[in-house]
Amino acid sequence: MYQVNNRIRIESAEQLQHLVERFRTAPESMKEVPGFISFRLLKAEDESHLLVETVFESKEAFVNWTQSEHFKRAHGGRTHQNARPDLSAYEVLIK
Repeated sequence: MYQVNNRIRIESAEQLQHLVERFRTAPESMKEVPGFISFRLLKAEDESHLLVETVFESKEAFVNWTQSEHFKRAHGGRTHQNARPDLSAYEVLIK
């Protein structure tokens, strides 16, 4: 398995609410993505950032998603190449 975390800095209460609403449908919509396993949205205790966790069957499944139409729709038309995410990726060793 392959987990990717995207850290999104929060600058206002309005931005936080907007992002939570945008991500609300992600768990369901991601089910149509080949190789997708799970999704979680976490808020830092100090509310300074959100952490978006996605888990895929493999790195290849993640990369394929970042090149898909589904990814573009989920990210307002942006591709992985022109987004500026704060990503960290991990191979899952023990579940």
